[in-house]
Amino acid sequence: MVTRNRNRLSNIVGVVSSLIGFISLIFCCVGVGLPSWYQGKNANQTILYAEANLFYSCFLPNATLDWLSNSYKCTSYNSFTCSTTSYLSSILNQTSYISGCINPTSGSSLYLTYDQPIYQILLDDYYRLRSSAILSIISILFIFFSIISSLSIGFVVLRAHVLYIAPIIALLSIIFGISCLVVAGSVLKYTGAGFALFVVGILLETIVVLLLSILSGYLNGSNQFDQRTLKQPVRSPIFIQRVRKRRI
Repeated sequence: MVTRNRNRLSNIVGVVSSLIGFISLIFCCVGVGLPSWYQGKNANQTILYAEANLFYSCFLPNATLDWLSNSYKCTSYNSFTCSTTSYLSSILNQTSYISGCINPTSGSSLYLTYDQPIYQILLDDYYRLRSSAILSIISILFIFFSIISSLSIGFVVLRAHVLYIAPIIALLSIIFGISCLVVAGSVLKYTGAGFALFVVGILLETIVVLLLSILSGYLNGSNQFDQRTLKQPVRSPIFIQRVRKRRI
């Protein structure tokens, strides 16, 4: 079956879905790029000492100075040094070294007591952050493909079984995005704007899923109706001829 997607309704819904998807893509990309998924501040909440996201962490090299007069040092998690005796654990005044990763950047040891990945991180948490970063990239890629599929549904002639690929792609972007938030949430304390922007992008993508699902169902239903109409046999018209009898 071939659907004729050249009506005004499908064009409008396809354009609206692609615009919302594009906004969602921007929010997610900006949110992932910002280091402010976690923000470490002083007691008065006036000085920002450290930040961390899914890919790297940043800190002030001298925590005694005002943050306006210093530049942050940022280190990718790929540069962390991991071993079975890297993480310093202190429980009930007893210290021990366990599996973990440490930040090799000079000055990061000032943040030894932070439970966030500024100076040190448990090895399991390190792999969780790496996995959440991959999940966020996959989610963004699916959002990008959902934009293309939205325009395809609105303007291109597609077969019926291809129509439902678009909402499935958008749904997969939401699934991977939520999975990213769940996995990273076991490591990071979400307090910053980067996390909020990523969540807004995922929520906008749910609107795209709803619009694409409605549009796909509408086009498939209208196509089936057209097919049934075309299959009806065409009957030749019946002409009735009146015969008049002449009286003798």
